[in-house]
Amino acid sequence: MNLEEIKILPKSPDEIFQFNSQNLDFRIVDFWIWNQSDLIENRNRGILAEFIVRQALGIKNPTRLEWDAYDLITNDGVKIEVKSAAYIQAWKQENYSDIIFGIEPTRVPLEDNNYSDEKLRRADIYIFCLLGHKYQSTINPMNLNQWVFYVVPTKILNEKFPFQKSISLNTLKSLNCQECDYGQLRLSFEKSRNQSE
Repeated sequence: MNLEEIKILPKSPDEIFQFNSQNLDFRIVDFWIWNQSDLIENRNRGILAEFIVRQALGIKNPTRLEWDAYDLITNDGVKIEVKSAAYIQAWKQENYSDIIFGIEPTRVPLEDNNYSDEKLRRADIYIFCLLGHKYQSTINPMNLNQWVFYVVPTKILNEKFPFQKSISLNTLKSLNCQECDYGQLRLSFEKSRNQSE
């Protein structure tokens, strides 16, 4: 048996669940609300960060691919890895979280469902997204003023930290990378892109 990769098409929020050829009284948007409303939780925040970067850079891919070698690709082929962190988490905390981003080189899936032997960073540029708001009562990941972004060409990470698995915020800032807010993200990306070529 040879099952090809399923090409995912964007769903309409109004698509309805069915049973025995009958429409039920709940829609895909109800699932999204149930599943995705906690935007502070680590996994959802990471996916949200990818979406925010996608929007800022005007990337046109219609759906997200879960297990790709990088998170996003621009319309002209620049591969981007997006990482997120936050001081405030969804769970009870004694203190703010330390800001650490993962940068570990990884093996990638091959067409035969195995993984490559070599560990590499496959993206051209890393964008580190920090939900920097420190007030639990007003934190809102959809308020893009609460985010700070750091844009780093992968070649800089490879030169300075070839095998390192993570990087702290202070170390990241020491790289003189492009630090910006949402409104400046596209310009910062373009500057870093020029450095990476």
